[in-house]
Amino acid sequence: MAVFTIAGLTLKEAIRRRTLVGAVLMGLLVLGLSLLLLRIRFSMQETVAQGRRSPEWLALQYPLARSFVTSLCLSSIKSLGALFAVLLAGGAVSSEIERGLLAVILPKPIHRWQILLGKWIGLNCILIGSTLLWAMMVWASLTIQKHYDKTLLATTPLLKAGLVLTLFPMVVCTLALSLSTFAPRLFGTSLALTFGAFAWFDGIFNALANAFNVESLRTLAKVAGLVVPQGYIAWRVDDVMRGAILVPPQQALNWESPRFVQEWGAAHLHFAYLDLVYIALYIVVVFLAGAAIFQRRDVQ
Repeated sequence: MAVFTIAGLTLKEAIRRRTLVGAVLMGLLVLGLSLLLLRIRFSMQETVAQGRRSPEWLALQYPLARSFVTSLCLSSIKSLGALFAVLLAGGAVSSEIERGLLAVILPKPIHRWQILLGKWIGLNCILIGSTLLWAMMVWASLTIQKHYDKTLLATTPLLKAGLVLTLFPMVVCTLALSLSTFAPRLFGTSLALTFGAFAWFDGIFNALANAFNVESLRTLAKVAGLVVPQGYIAWRVDDVMRGAILVPPQQALNWESPRFVQEWGAAHLHFAYLDLVYIALYIVVVFLAGAAIFQRRDVQ
């Protein structure tokens, strides 16, 4: 089938350009962050051994350090996954139009939606595989450290969180790929980054709205969460990791994304997973919009 042929060519092109090497390097960065926990533990144990702190202090503070490092690794996977998606998908179509490659392919009996879907499948294979690889590297690192630290909580939720984290690059890839059907590479990539950054601010807008009771900011936070549903994915990651990450209430930052869609679904439809439905519909609708634009675009 033409779709899988295009997907295979997309993968081969990524390998030729050593995209997978970049994915591995990003994974090593995330792995390095997870190893910070070892250095922190050794430093804390040395402080206790020197008598500057009590063992009770270590028992209290180390779980917080562990939680901080775990959260840092998860946040890094989110950010790197989204950035990787923009860099891969931004201009994926427009750049081939500019180079004249699609002008050669399109006269053949291949529908344009098949080309777009093939690219979407190929790019997401890379992105999903990379995200799962990074999550497994963090899981392996913390699991190995668990043998040296019996107080380390179960790391199994990290594997489940890795599956949820794949939604981040999938959503951003769909948006960037659809934008590339009409926007040049630099402009399309900039647009995708702008939309993603706007959506990333939903927690800040929500916090300011709650702190100063500004209804317009609360509305802006909801809109930002709908433009690119990154906040809803982050909530699902938090739900999976609940109990595995400890943050004292007095130290918690209230920069949380609004749960507007989920709360509305629970209140009006008695359905607690409307946010997941919205994420799925978002991917489908944005892809179909890109396919419709690509179908009408003049390719020469």
